[in-house]
Amino acid sequence: KQFWFRLRPACPSPAPFVTTNTSPRFPCAARNGDENMLEDSADLASFIVTSSAGASRGFLARGLVIGTAVYVFLGVVGTIVALTFFVKETRNITKGESRRLGLFVVWTSIFCMWLIWACVYMHQMVPLIRPEHVQK
Repeated sequence: KQFWFRLRPACPSPAPFVTTNTSPRFPCAARNGDENMLEDSADLASFIVTSSAGASRGFLARGLVIGTAVYVFLGVVGTIVALTFFVKETRNITKGESRRLGLFVVWTSIFCMWLIWACVYMHQMVPLIRPEHVQK
């Protein structure tokens, strides 16, 4: 019922490792008939502590933080440009409404661009498929 506890089977010894579809963060692969899964919250806590030792910092990874700062800087520059050059009052829209529309467009586009960049960046931090070297 709580399938998110079934992330990784327990691997007590290195002998039964399977070399396909494994990664340094999750070196154990499911074995035939192995039902030693995480059972309770204590097992989950030990799994999180042992699997994250020496691993990436997730949302606080250096590249992700620097990239986020770059997008915030681009948002500030876009805000200055929008408020300086593109705010106009016409018969259909007031100057205040034009200012709010410019800010909305700039920050919505910055957020969407940052979100797709962050997804692509984080996907490359821990790839799902690892290349296999085939010797001939």
